[in-house]
Amino acid sequence: MTPAEFNDWLAAMKAAGLAHSDAGCARLLGISANAVVKLKRRGADMRTALACRALMHRMEPYRM
Repeated sequence: MTPAEFNDWLAAMKAAGLAHSDAGCARLLGISANAVVKLKRRGADMRTALACRALMHRMEPYRM
């Protein structure tokens, strides 16, 4: 996930009303607000990209 794609995801989450801020997105991802700042600059790995997609689709964490 490129930095631009991550920033687009942040904007989409806010536009969809799923988060009110970058910090809110961080909480949903289970990472710190500082980690979001880094992802905005560097982009994200496949695991984070998949988590972002799952959150956009309102998926719940896997549980048995």
